[in-house]
Amino acid sequence: MRKNHLWYQMFRFPIVKTGLNFFYRKIRITGREKIPKNKPILFVPNHQNSFMDALHVVTTVRPFIYFLTRAEAFNPKPLDWFLRSLNMLPVYRVRDGFSSVQKNNAIFEECIRYMHRNDAIMIFAEANHNLKKRIRPLSKGFTRVAFGGEQASDWDLDIQIVPVGINYTAHREAQNTVHVVYGDPIPVNHYKSEFEEDENAAAQTMKADVSEAMKKLVFHVEDLEEYPVQEILWNDLEPEEAILTDPNVVNPRIQKASEYITPKLTEQAKEAKKLADKHDIPLRDFAISDGLSFREFLLFPVYMFSYFNNLIPYQPVKYLTTKVIKDHAFDASIKFLTGLFILPIFYTLISLVLYFTGVDSSWIWGYAILSVLSAPLFTRGKTLFAGDKIRQLQRSHPEEFNKILKILDSFQALRDKILTE
Repeated sequence: MRKNHLWYQMFRFPIVKTGLNFFYRKIRITGREKIPKNKPILFVPNHQNSFMDALHVVTTVRPFIYFLTRAEAFNPKPLDWFLRSLNMLPVYRVRDGFSSVQKNNAIFEECIRYMHRNDAIMIFAEANHNLKKRIRPLSKGFTRVAFGGEQASDWDLDIQIVPVGINYTAHREAQNTVHVVYGDPIPVNHYKSEFEEDENAAAQTMKADVSEAMKKLVFHVEDLEEYPVQEILWNDLEPEEAILTDPNVVNPRIQKASEYITPKLTEQAKEAKKLADKHDIPLRDFAISDGLSFREFLLFPVYMFSYFNNLIPYQPVKYLTTKVIKDHAFDASIKFLTGLFILPIFYTLISLVLYFTGVDSSWIWGYAILSVLSAPLFTRGKTLFAGDKIRQLQRSHPEEFNKILKILDSFQALRDKILTE
């Protein structure tokens, strides 16, 4: 048995997977049956949402997975131990220095050893995260691991590359939908002949094949110039989360819309995005109705409890995401990890205070259970009780509010036209 087997399995399934099911409204998995059994696997997911991307893979498959993570995350020393205990391996970049990059060779050799015992490796081939919903150019690191593993075993290891697409309704927020799509496996030995003739050409072919496979698994806009328009049409104006996160539906729409895009539309899209970003409001919030539903009306007291009960532990999250960490790709990770660790501690402390002040145990248990079950309602409760940013914008900057709505109305008309033709 691997020395961290019990800890790793306990952390990723009972703890992390349960936490993810609370954090997100719905997690949908497609194509899991395509994952090869009893073979070494190299998972290659897209990378948009920082730490959350890795969690969605490790909690939805059974293989023992090691995944490569930026080396800077492994400092200080106690964090290095903790991350390695979760099968995370440091990978160094050129800017980390030449001596540091040389350490990658040892990491790649370690990956190859793991694959020899049919473990899985996960590599984010895009190298860094980006909130744009598209596949970016892939780096060659995963090809080194793939070809290195086969070379070390005289092409007898049969490594399978499994492309993965992770689709989010909204990257930064809790209580949205995630769709994880596993693609068809790509055997590394398919590239053996080309590799033996020209190693660089084989690596380029593999990168191109994996990239094309990944583009079919996610919301993908090929032309970056079209992205502002396509994002509004098929992301911000899409009312159905199941459609928004389904590449089989949305990608044909993206291709069809290309012929309608003009420089004027692009400028309008950029203007709307700039105005919304100025007030830190997603454009999707303007487009999708956010009125009080009948269910929310019935559960109004529970939303109120969740909001006030979680207001104190939310403050570190608010501080980190608004004052300290400027990269919004970390927002969901911060919120999730805070909820995973700080909320149980906070609920326990409140329960202890109630206990030592003489409150009956049945009330204490009731508080603890209600706290856990109502925690997912905090996001919506915050909107209901802390104030709606859109309404605040409408009151404070009506001209900007109306400008955004006017642009979105014109895009809605274009969207309707494309869908009906």
